Amino acid sequence: MATQFIKRMLGIHHQSNVQPLKNLSYFGSPRHGYMVPDHFLGSHSICYCVGAGEDISFDTELKITFDARVYIFDPSPYGINHFNEVKDYVNHGTPLTLDKTLAPYVYKISSKQFSEIEFIPVGLWDEKKTLKFYDPERENYSSHSAILFTESKNFIEAPVDRLSNLMKALHHEHIDLLKIEIEGAEYKVIDTIIEDKLNVKAILVEFDEIYNTKDKSFHFRIKRSCDKLRKAGYVLAHSTVAMKRLFIRKDIYDQLKKSEINA
Repeated sequence: MATQFIKRMLGIHHQSNVQPLKNLSYFGSPRHGYMVPDHFLGSHSICYCVGAGEDISFDTELKITFDARVYIFDPSPYGINHFNEVKDYVNHGTPLTLDKTLAPYVYKISSKQFSEIEFIPVGLWDEKKTLKFYDPERENYSSHSAILFTESKNFIEAPVDRLSNLMKALHHEHIDLLKIEIEGAEYKVIDTIIEDKLNVKAILVEFDEIYNTKDKSFHFRIKRSCDKLRKAGYVLAHSTVAMKRLFIRKDIYDQLKKSEINA
């Protein structure tokens, strides 16, 4: 209890600065899903899901539920191979189950729906370049990182780019929902969103240092990044103990909050 009190005093508790919305729904597998506001997404919504790994359950459910325009970004072998594996299973009409022992999840997407999802083998960074991604060298951990695991002897090199450049290449002037699950690079990418004043309505972000702590200051790195988003006009609407967080731009948040009150 004392630890939780101190965290609240320092503003690093997982519920610090949260202004909750009531009408949120969970999408994705038990381990890799996120909360999304009700009555927010539709068939014209543009969703960027950055970081696939070996679980694209959330990404596919955006397509299934909302018929949204979904773009998945991941330059790693894990992400590319898993996307192709799901595609093969879906095209053969065979159910694919994730995490069979701990928290089973079955992909339910149709081949037509899956064919409308675009996979782009590029990562997010603050510039266009080829970057080293280090292998975690852990059993059952399927994510390389440009920031974490730098002590690893094994790495891959893969293309990365600034989000604003990718949006221009895809002819998008806005993003309705951006999911960032990129193993420590989220701080740098959040900075670019703010610097470039990108038109992003909602941001889902997993702060990975919770799982892969580099030093004891990670709580304050997370806090600084979240404070930057709030200062840039985003409202923290949901947070888990594991620091998976939902930020919504204030004008959109106010609309959602008003609809809750009027419901």
